[in-house]
Amino acid sequence: MIQFDVQQDLGRAKNALQDYLIRKLLIPKVYLDANWNGIPVHVLAIDRAGVGDVHAVLINDRSQDDRLEDANKIIIGTSGMELGSVEEFRLFPSHYRYIAIINDKPNIKEYELSLGILQKSLADDGVGRIGILYVDLSKEVPAVQVLLKPERFRSSKEIIELADRFVAENTPNWEVRE
Repeated sequence: MIQFDVQQDLGRAKNALQDYLIRKLLIPKVYLDANWNGIPVHVLAIDRAGVGDVHAVLINDRSQDDRLEDANKIIIGTSGMELGSVEEFRLFPSHYRYIAIINDKPNIKEYELSLGILQKSLADDGVGRIGILYVDLSKEVPAVQVLLKPERFRSSKEIIELADRFVAENTPNWEVRE
């Protein structure tokens, strides 16, 4: 297997997540390394050509020695900058929220979701759940597996206005052009 550096692994993971969202959504606009309301987001997708639901993916960039059961903190990129806890991510302004876990080592044991993570992933009122995606970079072609399916959080005027402004001011990394 070819060894890549951390930056290349992160880029490959972003690309795999972008492909996952392109297949999952209807005509999305996808942005890599987006600044969403002042918060860096690894992959941001806005469905239906930029007027639909907002999907935000943060990559938990911890070492593989840290098990998902301990993943209360979401680490942004390789800089080690911390967004905050999973509980704080529940308040993030998007319709769908995902945490992506990267694996670049072959034959690693599968992650098991702890009861704590399952509970912390839910919105306080139960309307919305953070999804957890597993990005396997240990093979030639990266693969994304859903460990915990996301559930849609409530919409708000703030999310809609953010999306409209963001689409108007930013060039997507991927979109359907006519």
